[in-house]
Amino acid sequence: MPATTTTPLPQDSAWQTAAPGLELRRMRVPVAGLQAPVSLVRIDPQQVRFAVGYQPQAPLTLSQWASTHDAIAVINGGFFDASGVSVSLLIQQGVPYGTSYVERGGMFAVTPSGSVLLRALSDTPYDPREPLAEALQGWPLLVRTGGSAAYTHEDGQRARRSAIALDRSGRVLLIACHTSAFTLAELSHWLATADLDLDVAVNLDGGSSTGLLLRSSHTPERIEPFVPLPLVLLVLAR
Repeated sequence: MPATTTTPLPQDSAWQTAAPGLELRRMRVPVAGLQAPVSLVRIDPQQVRFAVGYQPQAPLTLSQWASTHDAIAVINGGFFDASGVSVSLLIQQGVPYGTSYVERGGMFAVTPSGSVLLRALSDTPYDPREPLAEALQGWPLLVRTGGSAAYTHEDGQRARRSAIALDRSGRVLLIACHTSAFTLAELSHWLATADLDLDVAVNLDGGSSTGLLLRSSHTPERIEPFVPLPLVLLVLAR
């Protein structure tokens, strides 16, 4: 019987079209002597819709979220407590839940017209009077507006990581590393210096919640969280 061989993951797959308006890129990033596998989904917001999924009493797997909403892609959302309740503000179909972070973190949001934004809450705090259709918040800010690293405190804590970003062309990036490779400071530095042309990025709930699903007939991706998720961001067809 011939020996079994394993084809190593490419150092960088480059961007590959996965669906109209969506591209997938897989990378192995050198960090602390390791090769951290990072998956990125880059999205043209003109060709899709974004929606927040929130079910604190009935969390779902990524596959369940995707099938229930017929989503093209799904990523875990922000932090939640033991009851599945978001610890920061989110907006689902125009209805706000929870309390906004103040002077920290960032917010991804969709306006009623469908435009997307991602901003540092220290620069532009949430205003309850602003009309938003969907929104979720994360912490800490990883890349500040303009593309520089925003988080430099090195605590040595390595964990699975997920993030959402906006590049200088206005595309949305969903980012996940399913191994405990990056500290937050290392992730912040890499995102700011990689060839992603990022304008701003914020951390999402990593660790056991890290999950990213892309439904594609030829370039699918699936990073499973270790727990069901009460809070996700859904990418839907227009």
